[in-house]
Amino acid sequence: MTPRSLRYAPHVAVFAVGYVTFTYSAVPGYVAARYGATITTVGLLMSAALLSFVLAQAVADRLASRWTTTQVLVGLVVAHAVLAVALDFAPSLASLLVLRALWGLAGGLLLSIGATHVARLHEGRAATRQQGVYGGMLTLGGAFGFLLAEPVVSLTGGFGVHALGAPLALPALAMLWPHRHGTRTAGTAASGGFRAVLANRVVLVAALCYVATIGAYITLSTFITSYFDDLGVTGPLNAVVLVTATAGRAVGGVVSARWGVSDARVVSLTTLVGALAFLGLLVDARLVALAGPLVAMIAVSLPFGAVYNLAAAATAQETAALAFVVAAGNVAAVVLPTLTGVVRARTGGYAAVFCVLAGLLVAASLAARQTR
Repeated sequence: MTPRSLRYAPHVAVFAVGYVTFTYSAVPGYVAARYGATITTVGLLMSAALLSFVLAQAVADRLASRWTTTQVLVGLVVAHAVLAVALDFAPSLASLLVLRALWGLAGGLLLSIGATHVARLHEGRAATRQQGVYGGMLTLGGAFGFLLAEPVVSLTGGFGVHALGAPLALPALAMLWPHRHGTRTAGTAASGGFRAVLANRVVLVAALCYVATIGAYITLSTFITSYFDDLGVTGPLNAVVLVTATAGRAVGGVVSARWGVSDARVVSLTTLVGALAFLGLLVDARLVALAGPLVAMIAVSLPFGAVYNLAAAATAQETAALAFVVAAGNVAAVVLPTLTGVVRARTGGYAAVFCVLAGLLVAASLAARQTR
């Protein structure tokens, strides 16, 4: 039987990744004041990490084929911890951008290799459930960062905004270390690599579904505060949204496993609900405007585990499949917030973006139906 420490270590590690990914976004004023940056420039810090998330996926399959996922995760957790601390010592904005990009390589690989680790230790609906919890831990780390960032800045003057990601990851290292010589989670190099994955229809559908859901999630996470500001509502809304996403991702995997709903059906139904939620936001009604974003966030979070498991189960090259899905989603995560900002600046609203997101989710829903 697989030790619990080995099964749950990726969940702990990805929590720390979520913290470092999002936490600085909670204190843009601090970053701007320390480095003399504009708020727009601060946005480049997120782009630097997310672009590295994409680039890192090119070597994920090779790493997971040469070593066990446990061994790869040990190295990635160490790299994450070292770079998280280094980020808070960056002397200039340029060096901070470089370090965020380097950290993004470790963080992006940790995300996909961790998902591969989960896929190799679990099968069927158990894998869907665990992938959902895994994704939930990523967003929970982000929520933790939003809640903790301001107190950290007040207490230390800024150290810990990134560096706290190091001690948060140490329990994962302790859980993985005793198993670093094992072969339990080893993979074998499969022929074809990414070319074979690109020829797999189910993996392509999973990538489309991830583009739609992660694009909607990132867009809502980025603009939810300004959206509610327009409605006269204030508060720690970024944290609320990420906690909502955490619950949605975890519950989605549990529902699939407990009720025997197929991954494809979960994805098809939830993305359709998400599309309807975004279209509902076009209705000029305050109750809809207030509740709609949270309904949409839950809907696009529920299929996280199902999408990952759909990709991993479709081919023997599960690492390449998951890496491709993660890369496609993070491209959307870079592009859609930028597009949203442009639309908001030119039109004064989000209607056009909501239509785009609804269209992507409808396409994902229809595509998922074809894999059932």
